[in-house]
Amino acid sequence: MLTDQVAIVTGAGRGIGRVIALTLADRGANVVINDVDGESAQATAAEIEQQGRESLAFVADVTDEAQIEQMVGTAVDKWGRVDILVNNAGITRDSLLVRMKEDQWDAVLDVNLKGAFICSKVVARPMMKARGGRIINIASVVGLIGNVGQANYSAAKGGLPRHHL
Repeated sequence: MLTDQVAIVTGAGRGIGRVIALTLADRGANVVINDVDGESAQATAAEIEQQGRESLAFVADVTDEAQIEQMVGTAVDKWGRVDILVNNAGITRDSLLVRMKEDQWDAVLDVNLKGAFICSKVVARPMMKARGGRIINIASVVGLIGNVGQANYSAAKGGLPRHHL
């Protein structure tokens, strides 16, 4: 059980992130719902509160360290700590490598890889102070074997740490 632990889930407004956030809440955690879409973040937070847990919807771009510092600071102010970070936020900009534009490459690497770095870096401070915490990176099998039209996505997901550090 995760009773009264505090989790931050990036990209939690929909999809896998939403399911992860709801599952953490079901196991007893209070959850910060991070997403760039405020409406979907609010909807997920409302579902968590219906489960009897506390939640906070926070619109922040994972590639913006100042926004992530504000989000983590808000969580620490509200609950006194952060126990779990789930780096789930991700995008795709698929195209064959020979047709891929540099901005497609950069966007995917920025959100999927740099965003996980920034969130991990910022949340590591309160976790170290508390002498504990968990950082979970949502990778993909595509990071291991590749996929047609997803050189950028493969590189980003392949760059995420897959083991306990």
